[in-house]
Amino acid sequence: MPFLSHRLLATAIHLLAFSRLCFAYYDMDELQRRQVDVGDLKPAYDYIVVGGGQSGLVIANRLSEDSTKTVLVVEYGTFDDTPSQIEPSTCYRQQTSIVYAAAVVGGGSTINGMLFDRGAAEDYDNWEKLNNTGWGWDGLLPYFKKSTRFNTPTDPAIVAEYNQTWDASVYGTDGPIQVTFPPWVWPTSKIQFQAWNEVGVPTQFEGAAGKSYNAFWVPSNVDADVRRSYARNQYLDPAKARTNLELVTSYRVNEVLFSSTKRAEAVTVQARGTENGAETFTVKAKREIVLCAGWLHTRIFCRGAVWAQALLEEAGISVVAGVGSTSKTTQLHASSSRDLEPNAATLRNNETFQQWAEEQCLERRGPLSMTTGNSMATLPLPIMNPNFQAIIDKANAQIPTDYLPKTYTAENIAGFLAQRELLVASYASTTNGLIEVPFSGGGSTALCLEKPISRGTVTLNVTDRYAEPIIDFNTGVNPVDTDIFVSVINFYRKWMAAPSMAQLGPVEEAPGTNVTTDEDIGAWANEGMGTSTAHTCCTAAMMPRDLGGVVSPELLVYGVSGLSVGDISLIPMIPATHTCATVYAISEKAADLIKNRALSLPPLDPGY
Repeated sequence: MPFLSHRLLATAIHLLAFSRLCFAYYDMDELQRRQVDVGDLKPAYDYIVVGGGQSGLVIANRLSEDSTKTVLVVEYGTFDDTPSQIEPSTCYRQQTSIVYAAAVVGGGSTINGMLFDRGAAEDYDNWEKLNNTGWGWDGLLPYFKKSTRFNTPTDPAIVAEYNQTWDASVYGTDGPIQVTFPPWVWPTSKIQFQAWNEVGVPTQFEGAAGKSYNAFWVPSNVDADVRRSYARNQYLDPAKARTNLELVTSYRVNEVLFSSTKRAEAVTVQARGTENGAETFTVKAKREIVLCAGWLHTRIFCRGAVWAQALLEEAGISVVAGVGSTSKTTQLHASSSRDLEPNAATLRNNETFQQWAEEQCLERRGPLSMTTGNSMATLPLPIMNPNFQAIIDKANAQIPTDYLPKTYTAENIAGFLAQRELLVASYASTTNGLIEVPFSGGGSTALCLEKPISRGTVTLNVTDRYAEPIIDFNTGVNPVDTDIFVSVINFYRKWMAAPSMAQLGPVEEAPGTNVTTDEDIGAWANEGMGTSTAHTCCTAAMMPRDLGGVVSPELLVYGVSGLSVGDISLIPMIPATHTCATVYAISEKAADLIKNRALSLPPLDPGY
């Protein structure tokens, strides 16, 4: 979570360093031997998957289940567990921040915090209300289940002591991604759950059943030995013997090439680290090119002449199909943080406890078996603020162009208005959360805005089409987002003052007891607000074209054929959840859509 406060960031890095003791990766030499030398590539494949991250590996696995179909995956990263870093872009208040891209085989699933939750049913039903038939909760639940396998926790004493609850029926029984609760809970978590109940936040039996609001337990995507269960070891490894699936790493797809009939027919590829203008090679696709390069890079197809006409012309690219605006909309989870003393920092400042924890880890137990935590509160606005209607009225009264990016077209504005109608309905709902508070008994928690009304952009660099895109998150540019943060900070103080919390002796460090007015609280929140929690999405949104959408419910890019999107960028509205589990469900559904198309469409003659 690279955009939390310095205090929280330091904690996150330290815990991740410890977690490698328990969550070891498999032999990298063996993994690297699986890569295909580019000199051995075929001239054409049935499918080319651009990006071997989380979604790309899911889709490649499913498409290669048919031994008669050939699949090529082109990945910019390598077999590693370290994300690649790109240069910062301008953000709100003219601040800059580092943007991380998980340029590694397995993508974000390789390096994330393994907190494996889902959004509320309303989150996905809102997608369907944007004319995306089949993309509501009922349409996605089978794919949430298909991608997972729930393992009963190994320590029944911990389950009983802390009243951990789950509903195994909403998970799969034989899916690739293993899910369970690690055998450790920080004792103070029980107190924090009780305090939520005391301030009117009930505990859900199972958040993953479409009820991820209020307080609830969240499993981790780990196996029974508490090892990371992710796209690389659960989708790629089982397919390693398939001769019809090939993967190349450390190569960048430069462009998608189109035929005279606007059919996506090939990609140009260049070695990572070589200068622009260096040697490239071309690989053809007989059936479909699937873009899975993530929210930041799936916009690769703009280099292939599918983007807003004005932007393409400025960049000197011939237009094949004009889709969307000169910039692509981004939505993200912004964050702030709160502290209390004393905190559960024993793992970091007590050498005796550290040694014990490491010994426990060898037995797959103890605090190092935890990931980023397993308890969550996702708070509906009516619970946080009884005057929530005033926030809704303020949002509805706004002139959209006052706070939207200036590059928005009439279609983008129409799409935003359609989304705003759904957003404000969520503001009034008691079955849909707006603010996430991950808590695990410690002295610091993040406050994450899950449904921002502010909108950012990702734009093609017209002076160098192969450079990293220009990013502007516009975090907190809309004052409604600030009002929601003020609501949660006031409610957070109420939580800290709950009777059960007294035994922990909480002392407010930030914003401080002298910050009391809504205006001052809002100013503090804006000043300390992080840009993202690495859940950015929506840059190739699945919405009608006249609402600024880029792909149809079939995930096909408008205006061309043979080109689809299968990753987080297709999400039309960000759900109130960590996005990993949702991306697995999206990718599984995308694979089915692609395979179903193959039943009715003949392959393209590659000319060989």
